[in-house]
Amino acid sequence: MQLEYFISGESNRETILFVHGAGAGASQFERQLEFFSERYKVVSLSLRGHGGSPLPSPNVTPLYSLDHNANDIIELIEKLKLDNIHYVGNSTGGVLGYIVCARVADRFLSLTTFGTTGQMTLPAWSAPMVSAYDAFMIKLFRKKYLSFTAGYAVKNKQSKEKVFQMFLKAADAIPHLRAHLVNYNFLDTIEKLPIPYHLIQCEYDNDINKSLKTTLEAISKNKKAKVVQLRGAGHIANLDAPDEFNRLLWELLQGISGECGH
Repeated sequence: MQLEYFISGESNRETILFVHGAGAGASQFERQLEFFSERYKVVSLSLRGHGGSPLPSPNVTPLYSLDHNANDIIELIEKLKLDNIHYVGNSTGGVLGYIVCARVADRFLSLTTFGTTGQMTLPAWSAPMVSAYDAFMIKLFRKKYLSFTAGYAVKNKQSKEKVFQMFLKAADAIPHLRAHLVNYNFLDTIEKLPIPYHLIQCEYDNDINKSLKTTLEAISKNKKAKVVQLRGAGHIANLDAPDEFNRLLWELLQGISGECGH
């Protein structure tokens, strides 16, 4: 896959790699590319079928597996020769971070997730039902359904239109990717991550917060992992509260850079 990506601050030694969730795209992180580029090389990408990245051929659910998406990210990291990476993932992007950072841990300085839970326990047999429902609603009520979903993902009304436009671009990918998000378990990965891990828990991300119990237990077993709170933000926190998100992430990453002697 030839993934769309944006890059800024290319001369800097450390990299921040931003990865979005289902339905969004690289443009979700425009404010972050600007804010962090003086200190970091900043890269944001669009997963397959999202943003400006093409749909897989054929456009079928198996080609949206978490492994396929993780491999795409690793290939882009190798293509761009990225190193000293701080991975920052939202929602599905965070889930993919568990896979990527575990597979090529030597390239990473840290992992930060928001809007992400390390375990989802819906029955595996429900995956086709979730996918079929999304496909049905998008086919018959595309704009209304995606507008409603966008409004649920962000509390900031000014951000709703941006999220809606991203969802429109990814409409043909959303049902296929979501099928892979109903049942997974990365708790063991969280417990054993060899790099610092931060989970940003967002105040109004109600569905994710209800599913965090086992993730928080796994974090408590890893001395390199911790939870930080972000008030006033929902599922897509960097759009809901961009200034607060940037300040919090800056503080977290500066702490890690200090520990590493950079």
